[in-house]
Amino acid sequence: MSWSASSSTSAAGTSVSTAAIGSNSASASSISSPLETPASSTHHLSSAPCSEASPTSSQPSERHSSTSSSFNTSANADAAEQNKERIIVPSACVQCRSKHLKCDGLTPCSRCSANSFECIFVRSRRGFKGPRKNATQGKIPAAPGAGASCPMINPNAGRGPHIPTGLVTPPEHRLQTLPQPVNLPAFDTNRGLTSYENKQLLSGLDLRERCLEAFFFHFHPAHPFLLPRAEFIALRKEKSMDFLLAAMRYVGSFYTLSDNSMALGMEAERAIYHADCPKDAFRVQAMLILAIGLDGYTYQEKALQILLDAEDLAMELGMNRRNFAFLNSNGSPIMEESWRRTWWELYLVDGLVAGVHQKSDFRMKDMPADVLLPCEEKEYVTGFIPQPNKIEDFDDESFDTREFTFSSYTYRIAAIRNLGKVIAARMLQPEQDSESILRLDAYLVNWRLHLPGNKKSFINNEGQLDEMLFQAHMITEATTVVLHREFSELDSSVAKDVTSCAPYKSIAPGESYNIHAAKMVQAAQDISKLISLPVPLIKHTHFFTCVTTLGSIVHLTCWSTLMPYMQDDDLKQQLRLCTGALKTLWQVWPSAGKAFGQVKGVAQEIFAAKKLAVESGYWASFSQDEVARVMSDDQNIMTELELLK
Repeated sequence: MSWSASSSTSAAGTSVSTAAIGSNSASASSISSPLETPASSTHHLSSAPCSEASPTSSQPSERHSSTSSSFNTSANADAAEQNKERIIVPSACVQCRSKHLKCDGLTPCSRCSANSFECIFVRSRRGFKGPRKNATQGKIPAAPGAGASCPMINPNAGRGPHIPTGLVTPPEHRLQTLPQPVNLPAFDTNRGLTSYENKQLLSGLDLRERCLEAFFFHFHPAHPFLLPRAEFIALRKEKSMDFLLAAMRYVGSFYTLSDNSMALGMEAERAIYHADCPKDAFRVQAMLILAIGLDGYTYQEKALQILLDAEDLAMELGMNRRNFAFLNSNGSPIMEESWRRTWWELYLVDGLVAGVHQKSDFRMKDMPADVLLPCEEKEYVTGFIPQPNKIEDFDDESFDTREFTFSSYTYRIAAIRNLGKVIAARMLQPEQDSESILRLDAYLVNWRLHLPGNKKSFINNEGQLDEMLFQAHMITEATTVVLHREFSELDSSVAKDVTSCAPYKSIAPGESYNIHAAKMVQAAQDISKLISLPVPLIKHTHFFTCVTTLGSIVHLTCWSTLMPYMQDDDLKQQLRLCTGALKTLWQVWPSAGKAFGQVKGVAQEIFAAKKLAVESGYWASFSQDEVARVMSDDQNIMTELELLK
């Protein structure tokens, strides 16, 4: 990893924030996290300001709102001042304050107790007159290296000296309002992938338990590396795993009608990076869950830091070795499978982050590993796990006389390995020629051609989605767009402001059509087909947000240039699918809201440019009726998609 803190911050278009939450949990001085950097470690992270930040925004919304108060305690701060700060108690809890109701100040308060709400007190900012003299609270260093001193564990991290610390400034989309409030059910008909009965969520469950149920039903099928629900509940009774439960609650809170995601995120981070947290594989799982959640919450830098920490710990524990799963399973085949899946999920998420954000190099693709391949999802949840295959068996399948059957998870791994080949080729030879691109494209074509017959459909006969196969196709289509985009000669400068997932890269315009443009446009159309599957979009991984955004960029580019080899009506339908998908995903993942806002802005600019062209007589070769019809259609689609100002 060789990218600097300054370059990554500028790529995100934001600055480092020092916002954080004050809560009635353990003092921050006893916690070490990626946000806390010692001033003495200037040879590693001296350029990054030391701050504690939370995955939240300074602006409220109907879905993800929060209250925060900044603190950054220096090692030399006066102890009396710290004690004075601790005894300040707010007059109302978050639940009562959000409803403008009187709170009795009890812990928990009477109203929250009666309604089974999570009762959280956050210090009010009312009457705040600025930082005290000589205090470091909320202070941003004027120059690199001028930050306050705070502790950090594992400063080396084995990944180079320039990983940025702290969270970026909350994105501008938090000023918007969610399309509609969401309170997703904890159960539905997709029982084959969840292993528990279809029943109504018990109203008596408190917020924390509701978040765990939501995690298992909505999130776990998209990233199935934890134990299945029944086995996890049994293990939870035998083993204390508060840090893992905290990470699960944080992600699960996205799917519930709750304003506590921010507080739960801070709780998860504190628990995972607490000095007493065991350095075991369960901690790796917790860090991976937290990283995925933060990435979906738009905090890409911090998510990357935690993901890299999880990879370091996994290598330290030896999870890349085949015998790790057996030696740490206590004789349980399901636990053994869970450890294998944890390694492969780290591999997959590392590749997805590198591919969609383009701020890292997919370092796990080069790590030595001989972990066996995962089984099918139904085999996992039932516990009837067959003898696992080796990755070498998959690579040699076409030339081996033996009959092999590989899981959908394996084809998902194969898809991310192809993405790794594209990333590696770019690192070795940034300026590739057209023939090199087509040689890499052969891997993607072969992946599609060699899918067995039972892997051709995403939906089985019972109407259930194969999420692993869905993601495999999602990754392949995204890789196709990334691979051919620079050689497509389609001027995408119109979409230069769509940077929510990856920075903009200019493309030299050329001919209106070439083979790379055709492949890219076809991949974007296939992404739209994934959107149209009869499955709730929120059941998919949040990384589908960035894949949909990639498709939107292609559609917007085509729409702005009115490419002659595409039907305009079909193109508008593709754009309608992408924007609709982003709005739906926004109900759960704030990153989709940011992407939707940027796509909306580009669509507005294209529409305005078309109107200007009509008014200036640019379409003189068309009849007045034809021009009026096209502009009317464009006006209708903009209105329908709520893209007009």
